Amino acid sequence: MANRRPAVAAVVARILAAFVALPGIAIAQLESSPIVFRSGGWAVHRTQDSMTDANICTAIFHNNTAIQLASHSLTIAIANGLKDVTLRFDNETARQLRLPKRSERAVSAVAIEGEDFTYLLRSNRLRYRVLTLDDALVEGDIDLTGASDAWKNIQSGCVGDPLTDR
Repeated sequence: MANRRPAVAAVVARILAAFVALPGIAIAQLESSPIVFRSGGWAVHRTQDSMTDANICTAIFHNNTAIQLASHSLTIAIANGLKDVTLRFDNETARQLRLPKRSERAVSAVAIEGEDFTYLLRSNRLRYRVLTLDDALVEGDIDLTGASDAWKNIQSGCVGDPLTDR
């Protein structure tokens, strides 16, 4: 029984990491930060880098901190690790199944970057399917309405006074 404890601890650590180790900022800091812009289901939060005092701009989808939009990526936290990822934009044919990148495996999160990120900003809907390390399927459907406007606000340095309607 004692041999199972390290394995259980590792699983718990991996689950926690999926929800607190997303690229960007700590979840608690994000949740308490001011919202400076809203569009569709997206809210842009502004925090400050503790070393440089530079603004850090992150949009979250419907108060779900597991889905974060930043200046160069959309990140979706997935508990229990990633074995493979499939993305589908709008009503197009799903993209070919792909293996997670090393960085995605390290934080148990899908990172949509590069050409896929550019495509995402022109899309209205993203569906994803992830096979986890324990062979569970995790599927999601994200309404991208407002994501492009939120991204533009992020690109501008998340300007604006804090909104009063959290």
